[in-house]
Amino acid sequence: MTPDRSNRFYRSSLSKLGVVAAAGMLTLWGILAIYRTQMLMEGSPYFLLRQVIWAAAAWGIFGLFLQIKFKTLCRMAFFAAASGIVLLAALPLFGLRINGMRGWYELGFFTLQPSEIFKAFYLLYLVQVLHMRNLPAWGRLFAASGGIGCFVLLLLMQPDFGTMIVYLAGGFAALYFSGVKMRILWLFPAAAIPAAVTAVALHSYMRSRILHFLQPELDPTGGSWHLRQFAIAIARGEFSGVKDSMAVWSNSFLPLAHNDSIFAALCEMQGLAGGILILLLYIWLFYNLTQLAQLQISPLRRSLIDSINAMLIIQTLLHILVNTGSIPPTGITLPLISYGGSSLLGTMLLLGTAMNAAQTQEPIGENRQ
Repeated sequence: MTPDRSNRFYRSSLSKLGVVAAAGMLTLWGILAIYRTQMLMEGSPYFLLRQVIWAAAAWGIFGLFLQIKFKTLCRMAFFAAASGIVLLAALPLFGLRINGMRGWYELGFFTLQPSEIFKAFYLLYLVQVLHMRNLPAWGRLFAASGGIGCFVLLLLMQPDFGTMIVYLAGGFAALYFSGVKMRILWLFPAAAIPAAVTAVALHSYMRSRILHFLQPELDPTGGSWHLRQFAIAIARGEFSGVKDSMAVWSNSFLPLAHNDSIFAALCEMQGLAGGILILLLYIWLFYNLTQLAQLQISPLRRSLIDSINAMLIIQTLLHILVNTGSIPPTGITLPLISYGGSSLLGTMLLLGTAMNAAQTQEPIGENRQ
């Protein structure tokens, strides 16, 4: 092994260890946070036990993904992405409606959210298409844009505006990191703006959220309720947080404190200090993923890891910005921490795909892609 390859192998091993360590600590922190948001309620172990089971399953699948050859994952991507589109398209007919959104399938004793599960294959499909050099540039762009459009429109039909933004941002990242020229990339935000305006015009709940975000005093006990609870929970935490028996807001008033509002709940329970530590763990995770991408020789692998990292960063920022009252409320989970088996499994599939792409680089015909 040459000195250059030895150095790259050493740095890659450190970055992989960093990804696993950061993800593991965030998973454990999430389990503890879920328990604390439910501890003052009857039947508090319910969410805790379910999350522990999901965490074990998600980490098991993460380990399984590391054993699959990267070229096998690439072969699976097209079929898996197509399956995701079919399952999303069938949700209006067979899906389960929760909190006004039809985005889950009920499978016996648990529910499954397809939009979370297929994130990794969505990005893998896009990056592969964009690296198929045997196709003309316009053909690659058309195929990738079609994939982005299908997923985004189907998510809007649920309607799941938060996840739609994550998919749209992930698709834009795949285009950018795959080398699509900036003059073409500018067309996507230009198209997204009228699409967003149309979505707001069609859905009254979106208009209501924007209005109450801009003018929370209009309906403090109705449309602005979430924003008020976020602010109160964070303010109660001060610097070091409140004692378990005093986490009243997280256990009583904060809507979905174990899920969509978990960062605000963490700030009440662990204060500013706990919030900063969570942010540092995420920064460590994203930094190590960035390092892994930079160490890849293959443009396809590098683009895939960067795109996965970008999608996770966008989802994390969206959740935190919503919970701090910086943008209008939208339901979005905090990766690895929020309650939800589909969310946890989807995140571990993303990380497993990124780690798989950073494994020993066996030839997969990437030169012709």
